[in-house]
Amino acid sequence: MSSGRPPTPSPPPGGLPGPPPRRRRRRGPAPGPPPGSPPPAGGPGTNDVFVTSRSDFRAQLRRCQRLLAPGGGPGGGPGELRLHGLGLAVPRTINLALQLQAGAGGALRLHASTSSVPLRPPRARRGAPPADDDGEDGDPPRHNSAIHIRLCREAPCA
Repeated sequence: MSSGRPPTPSPPPGGLPGPPPRRRRRRGPAPGPPPGSPPPAGGPGTNDVFVTSRSDFRAQLRRCQRLLAPGGGPGGGPGELRLHGLGLAVPRTINLALQLQAGAGGALRLHASTSSVPLRPPRARRGAPPADDDGEDGDPPRHNSAIHIRLCREAPCA
């Protein structure tokens, strides 16, 4: 008795057919500054934190608290931390700095500065002629706002 359906093929000897397993996302601190952000003022080993809108806020807060703790940062924890936020991460960067200041009981001082970062032109679509790097295509260069907040530990007021 045939049900009218074609027979189902048996799985290959190596395992079941199907899509390959998905890779897990990398966990841990960000590998470096986001694209288009200005380079940090110091060299490697400084307490620079690049705040993104994708990372978990509480994880960023804990990381900053650990870096500000005595002996928590590179070189024994100098008691200074620099936060950098670009574009949509600017309000989150400000909020993170204020949360750190409130949690330190007034023992942190904030020094904020803002800047404007030029963005790279978008990649050309397939089949489109390559754009000139001179910016002579008639479009003005685009910029994105950025904030840089330096947090310094100070002696508590007596």
